[in-house]
Amino acid sequence: MYALLGSVALFLLLAAGIIAFQNSRIIREQENDSSRAYTGYLMYSVYNQDFSPDKELPEAVPLFQFTLFDGYAQAPSEGEAGTTYALCRVAAGKGEMVLSDAQTYMLGQLRQAVLQGIRLEYAAYAGKAARRGEKELIKVLEQAVLEEARHADQS
Repeated sequence: MYALLGSVALFLLLAAGIIAFQNSRIIREQENDSSRAYTGYLMYSVYNQDFSPDKELPEAVPLFQFTLFDGYAQAPSEGEAGTTYALCRVAAGKGEMVLSDAQTYMLGQLRQAVLQGIRLEYAAYAGKAARRGEKELIKVLEQAVLEEARHADQS
């Protein structure tokens, strides 16, 4: 009798363990999917306008921007205009690029500017990143700017 009850209890514990394991696996997959959600959609655009940290357009959330300045002075003069590239998240299907293309485009623009010796300033808006991929993109772009600046200083 006790052996039968012990067997049933062991079976129930084993079944509960298997169910808990499967649930945790499903939840982990859903979290990974949600952090990557929509990154395959066209939801990134580059605007040629300057965004301040608190400025957003209703249709565009800035993630990273840099401004290129003509001339070689160390700091831009008051009122000096430059060319700004602001990578923004837009509604899914409304952008021109997917996340990987946006990264490639921004890195290309940065490297081209550095090769030409153009001064630049950048701003990263990590607090506005909604997905892990966007946070990683911002880190990659910041690191690229810093590395390119280091190489320019050594030249």
